Amino acid sequence: MYYYKKKDMYIFTAEEKEQAHNISTLDFLSRRYGYTFKPSGNGYRCKEHDSLVVSNDCKGWFWNSRSIGGGDAIDFLKKVENNTYEQALVEILNPSSSEIKCEYTEAAKFSEASEEKVLLLPPKAEGTFKRLFAYLNKTRCIDSTIIQTLVRKNYLYEDSRHNCVFVGYNQKGLPAYATLRTTLTEKKYRKDVLGSDKSNGFYLKGYNKNTVYVFEAPIDLLSHATIKNIAAGNNREWLNDTRISLGGVTDNALENFCRNNKDIESIVFCLDNDNAGIGATDKLMEKYAAMGYSVSSEPPQAKDYNEDLVKLIKSKSNKMTV
Repeated sequence: MYYYKKKDMYIFTAEEKEQAHNISTLDFLSRRYGYTFKPSGNGYRCKEHDSLVVSNDCKGWFWNSRSIGGGDAIDFLKKVENNTYEQALVEILNPSSSEIKCEYTEAAKFSEASEEKVLLLPPKAEGTFKRLFAYLNKTRCIDSTIIQTLVRKNYLYEDSRHNCVFVGYNQKGLPAYATLRTTLTEKKYRKDVLGSDKSNGFYLKGYNKNTVYVFEAPIDLLSHATIKNIAAGNNREWLNDTRISLGGVTDNALENFCRNNKDIESIVFCLDNDNAGIGATDKLMEKYAAMGYSVSSEPPQAKDYNEDLVKLIKSKSNKMTV
């Protein structure tokens, strides 16, 4: 989002507009106005204004006493607060500093680091998350018990566009990071949700708080957890270990995690078995060893841990059919 001073207007990217249209109206109203909601019929009813309801997709809304409604949070700001479309986008994309204008030039663009990040989680799919379960369990071979647990604990869900959404929480227990992964096997689509704070990342704390296993992506993290279950013959084995994914090979999330979890003594790097992963592992092991941690590396045998898991499952299946 940029402010173009000469024409006194904001300029938004297509991705920002899409994100603004797809945020959860339920979350937006709760965050901006402090409204609370309870399930009611095919949607959610506001406790503070009982004639205000949000539909089951968490986007559409209708305010009965005012006879107004809309399909998303942008419509709410336009119809309830009389905002223009541009003003509504500014409020949604940058609510903490909507009055701050940054001059747009080719050399100096709006700095995201200067604003407080607000996570804009996409709305959940209606009903059960069938596409998510099929993709993660059947295609990626991840243990169904792990998937069900993460869905129940709100670490994982399927959005209205049928992407997998992996949610990371901050120290206050609030969503602060989320990354998307398509459920379409023929496509490669992955990106962080707008407003994600990569210093949080996606992590799962286990009973063992002294050691953390580090991965590049959530699916590799869950694949490692599944492999542990298979090796132990116990679908609860994964609960013993603490794991974190970095969303790449930069260590902002790991650094923050170690800072906030003083029990961590050992770090096991499980990054991809390719040039980028190997190079990053060497640098990070040197860095964290110098910080006083016990460090080691357990790279996957194939490129990543999901490839290892899929090969393991196929191998077991072939043995059973012989």
